[in-house]
Amino acid sequence: MDEIYNTLINLNNEAKNIYNLIQKNGPQSKNNLLLLTNMKLTTLNRIMEPLEDEGLIIQSSIGESTGGRKPVLYDVNAYKGYLAGIDISRTYTQVVITNLKMEILYRQQFNMNKSHTPNKTVEYINDIINNGLKNIKVGEERLLGVGVGTVGPMDRERGIIINPINFDAPGWNDVHLKEMLEDKIQHPVFLDNGANTAVMAEMLFGKGKSFSNLVYINCGVGIRTGAISSRTIVRTVNNAEDAFGHMVIDVDGEPCSCGNFGCLECYSSIPAITNKFVSGLKKGRTSKVSKPINDINYVDICTAAENGDELAKEILTGSAIILGTGLANFINLLNPGLIILSGPLVKHSSLFYEVCIEVALRKCYKNHQDRIVFSKGGYFEDNAIAVGSAAMVLEHFLNDKN
Repeated sequence: MDEIYNTLINLNNEAKNIYNLIQKNGPQSKNNLLLLTNMKLTTLNRIMEPLEDEGLIIQSSIGESTGGRKPVLYDVNAYKGYLAGIDISRTYTQVVITNLKMEILYRQQFNMNKSHTPNKTVEYINDIINNGLKNIKVGEERLLGVGVGTVGPMDRERGIIINPINFDAPGWNDVHLKEMLEDKIQHPVFLDNGANTAVMAEMLFGKGKSFSNLVYINCGVGIRTGAISSRTIVRTVNNAEDAFGHMVIDVDGEPCSCGNFGCLECYSSIPAITNKFVSGLKKGRTSKVSKPINDINYVDICTAAENGDELAKEILTGSAIILGTGLANFINLLNPGLIILSGPLVKHSSLFYEVCIEVALRKCYKNHQDRIVFSKGGYFEDNAIAVGSAAMVLEHFLNDKN
């Protein structure tokens, strides 16, 4: 860890700012950097010198001429260091290793089941990181750190997952995940909820670069939401990522695990959709799904709907109408320019995605309608949480002012 860690930690704030500008905006000429920073050339040269000497930035190419000599373009040395990003959900855990430009060099995922206690999950993560570094032929001393995006609620500063629901394995209460991973991996670990890391990845490097306000919604076992307002993450109580999922849309509605009634998750999550479909079959409705009732899952329902199954279409449409209604309320409050809908339900059901968008646009304030951009999956798609978790590590060092 010493090599890249010490190099970054010892940079002064001006050098971090220049590095940050190049990393976020791509190759830059000195003239462009002067325009972005309003510095004098002598000051810029002084600041850039240690960045070049340490190999953090390199002369990458020659830019287009505007009449004189073609300018030299400076870029981040992508392979000076490496980052690990982890996405822990209730159904899977994904690990990626990226370079300093957030390009995925190694990726591995495993499904979570009743055997995946916190201890076992940490063991698997450690093994995958070690194997990944060997696979890309990189020594562990060049790994800057590990970022984790996971379900909440959590104590983000202390790195503790508090009391999440719906994990199949026991032990996922008051999990000191940061401490467990640092003891095992021997690198700094940073924790946030996964929807926040995903929306950060999209804002800094993906579809959200040109937006000040954006929302990322992952539709799965729960409804996980990350929101950015004025380029700043909106943090909820206990850093819970399911606050939107527990928006009450029917005070006389279904009982929810949170203790309220009529929350969005009661109607628009994987368990809710599956339970309603199975309930329909038990009441005598017919379906093209030929599996035994106890074996039916949400993918079967999504596939059946795509093939014209009336019961599946009815339930997915109803679920999407309710989520779209909640999303219209969210749009009216936050005024996002970009909304990214992602997650298993969106991935497997075009019907769910399309109905949700149509309802949200129809029910939100009319002056929002022409200004909202919707994206299915965003730029990073299934990798958004893990890549954002990796980016979180580098952001910590660049934003840690001396």
